[in-house]
Amino acid sequence: PPNPRRANRRAERRRMISRATTVAIAPNARAQTHARQRRAPSVRASTSAPTLGGRRSAIVGGGAVALEQRAMATRAERRRVVTRAGGVAKAAPGEPKKVFGLTLPEGEGISFAILAAGSLGSALGFAALQEGVFRIPGFKFSAWMTVLTTFTYFLCGALEMKLTKDSRKGSWKNYGILSVYTYGGMALTNYALSYLNYATRIVFKSAKIIPVMAFSVLIVGKKYNWKEWLSAAILVAGIVLFTLGDVASSPAFAPIGVALIAAALCVDAICANFEEKNFFRCETPSTTQEVLCYASLIGTAYGLVPLIASGGLAPALAFSQANPQVVPMIMAFSVMGYSSVSFILSLIKYFGATEAEIVKSLRKVLSIVISFALFPKELNWKYIAGFAAVVVSTVYTFYLKQQKNAAKAAAKAAE
Repeated sequence: PPNPRRANRRAERRRMISRATTVAIAPNARAQTHARQRRAPSVRASTSAPTLGGRRSAIVGGGAVALEQRAMATRAERRRVVTRAGGVAKAAPGEPKKVFGLTLPEGEGISFAILAAGSLGSALGFAALQEGVFRIPGFKFSAWMTVLTTFTYFLCGALEMKLTKDSRKGSWKNYGILSVYTYGGMALTNYALSYLNYATRIVFKSAKIIPVMAFSVLIVGKKYNWKEWLSAAILVAGIVLFTLGDVASSPAFAPIGVALIAAALCVDAICANFEEKNFFRCETPSTTQEVLCYASLIGTAYGLVPLIASGGLAPALAFSQANPQVVPMIMAFSVMGYSSVSFILSLIKYFGATEAEIVKSLRKVLSIVISFALFPKELNWKYIAGFAAVVVSTVYTFYLKQQKNAAKAAAKAAE
């Protein structure tokens, strides 16, 4: 059996050793605790006990530092997510440049030329083929065009997800809501082309900044300076002049076309805000190919059901059978539209938003030019003045963005 006296002596020796150790380290522990408290003032450590309390304070002080480091890491992670949410995360140094899962040449100039040429070529092909479909005599099946376009986007997105080994991160509920916006905006735009020239449609689509600014002021409370409002006013003037030129030269023009394209712009603005909040500005951001794949899949179902219920599918199929070029042309310009978006996002990722904005602005201008070149229209001074105003507004908006980005960079460097 254990000897009680021997056990008591061992316990007494442990207490004496503990007291001696505490007396030796307590002053140093208190000093370390105070230093840590100065570095992390939001977490307070108790230092009221004279001896063992000093050791306890040192432990608490270490915990304060760990908590502060963890909070700093969390803030850094949030900043990373927000940075990515702006659209596309910047490529890491030395990261191979890829598009559609294919690696681009190492040279910066060659890679940029491939991406810029791909974006411009895809956009111009999209414009030429889509306007060509509407030029086919008797074509009036915009709903059928929208269904085929969304289905093609789904196929392209699924293929790119396969090539990049991507997986779904967004919820089915959010994709169901997003599909209403994406399909609605596309359907309104395609329907508007029955009443507007294609060039006018491009000009109106360039005015997406106007509803975005309006929603930002009314909903978010954001403020814009007078230069930004001046740029928007020049753009509005250009759109009005271009539309008046369309009225004078196009026998198919009708005011409902303006109402439809304006509604499409508003839907697109709402869609962009919803997409950014629920798919890009979150802890697990989705990729663009994922969003296009699943939103287009559900959007195809949204469009197909009313098309069948209204009896519009049978005439559309009959027309497509009588004009076998219709379906290939629609699917071809849809592939080009998807490709143009992918090229622009790759430009943002590997070269920056400034270079991508230059390519996008050039793309809009060339799309209008090719529309007039391939499908001649009666040119009048309103077209020319409106086009000039749109170009001036685009260049001025780009200049204002550059100024704003430079001011932000200077403020960040001064911190």
